[in-house]
Amino acid sequence: MKRRLVPLVASLCVLGMVSVPVFATTDSQNVDQIARQLAQLQQQVNLLQAQLRAKNHNNKSTTKKSKSTASNANSASTSPENVSYISEHTSEEGNKAAANAPISGISTLPTSGTTYIPIDVDVPGQSFVSSGPYIGVPLQFSGNNLIVNTPSVNQDVALLKVRKNIHERLQALGVTETPDRPHVLLSGQVEGQAFYQNIGGGANSTDIDLTNVTLDAYILGPSQWLSSLISFTYDNNPGPVSGSFANNSTVLNSRVYIKQGFFTIGNFSQTPFYGTVGQYYVPFGTYASNMVTAPLTLQLARVKARAILVGYQPQLSHTPYASAYIFQGDTHAGATNRVNNGGINLGYRLSKGEFSGDVGAGVIANIADSVGMQDVANNSNTFNGFGGVNGTGNERIAHRVPAYDLRATLDLGQAYDFVAEFITASTAFNKNDLTMNNHGARPKAFNSELSYSFQTFARPTAVAIGYGLTKDAMALQLPAQRYSLTVNTSVWRDTLQSLEFRHDVNYAASSFGTGSLVPAPQASGQSNDTVTAQFDVYF
Repeated sequence: MKRRLVPLVASLCVLGMVSVPVFATTDSQNVDQIARQLAQLQQQVNLLQAQLRAKNHNNKSTTKKSKSTASNANSASTSPENVSYISEHTSEEGNKAAANAPISGISTLPTSGTTYIPIDVDVPGQSFVSSGPYIGVPLQFSGNNLIVNTPSVNQDVALLKVRKNIHERLQALGVTETPDRPHVLLSGQVEGQAFYQNIGGGANSTDIDLTNVTLDAYILGPSQWLSSLISFTYDNNPGPVSGSFANNSTVLNSRVYIKQGFFTIGNFSQTPFYGTVGQYYVPFGTYASNMVTAPLTLQLARVKARAILVGYQPQLSHTPYASAYIFQGDTHAGATNRVNNGGINLGYRLSKGEFSGDVGAGVIANIADSVGMQDVANNSNTFNGFGGVNGTGNERIAHRVPAYDLRATLDLGQAYDFVAEFITASTAFNKNDLTMNNHGARPKAFNSELSYSFQTFARPTAVAIGYGLTKDAMALQLPAQRYSLTVNTSVWRDTLQSLEFRHDVNYAASSFGTGSLVPAPQASGQSNDTVTAQFDVYF
């Protein structure tokens, strides 16, 4: 009975200590502020109760190992990390600091709070299923880097960082993670859009769409060195227009498929080296963006493959990092296909005061395997993939086309963020494979964005402007130039609301590319204006 009263007494003491700052509000404090304080209070109580449960569990054992673990639990309850965690959630200054903390989907990862520890602290070591956080999306309100477009590149690194954070928080609670049973961390996203498009020289269009539904299962274990991801998503494109199952309907299509599936060997708590095998987006480019619409660089060059990767990612603020990968591409220059593609990714992270940055470069052996060149929009009247030098559509091309990537991400204090990326083919395609105005196309793309973050009615808000351009990419259905303006906010926790205006400048009407109609949709010489409203819910 006495042990049962300990968590209750501790909770009442905490309530008594913090009740004055929570409820002693002035007339100027609004309902939202009170709600946030109550949520933070509950989070503090949950943390202390978890610490007490862990301590009681360890005290039940009489072995020397149990006594040592109990001692660690006692010291962890007053460790600097825990004191910092509690203080920042019980003071007004801490609330403001948390709201303005530089949590970014570009170069860093969201932290995993105690609510999301995939361990039952009452029965440690048993298999357990938990939910959250969604990969690449902040768990709490943040005034910086409301990243709408999560490009899914380097997701294995993201998951290893999440696991490292979970391990550190379990240690702070005095809980020993037993590696002999796997734990499953579920996360997901539901995204809807409504848009209006003014097509230059053509009819206007409107639509409402469920643009993304994703369910991710992150499996931790059965070893501390092994983890894996299975990502399910659905296809919002129309169905086929011909064949036995033709329907040409988005609603009747809605097929579910595996977007990514891979396992990673690594433990960032022990070593910066790791390896990944499976189906995923290889680290050629990063494609970070504040915009609703994917950047032109991503649409041109992002590559998904079934690959083997080895990487080096030190967990330091000033450090170089690197990775290398190989895979069998869809396209091939020889008579038979084999493991014929791969690349190297290099970068450097830096931080000084309120300034932080990430610069890098990459190379890939053949950009013809990018999603943008393999999965052109359905019902396209322009480029429909590589027909091959013999015209049979077997993905055989005259020669491989390497490509380079240069990128930079800069966090300029707590308000301004800048991203820029440039991707170019190192040589031109053969005229039989991809052309632009009667010569072999050498596609390239550039994207740049500047965002400013601030608070609106105690909610994080970010305004971003962007400029992008392409060259020799008309046959890939990309515009020549793009101007963007986006406003992002987060009215409720784990949600994002966005409004984007996009102005696309198409290639000149005289332009002609592989498979193009005359004039092609991207060679009208006109401009298209699009307004898109987007709502995202994450867990």
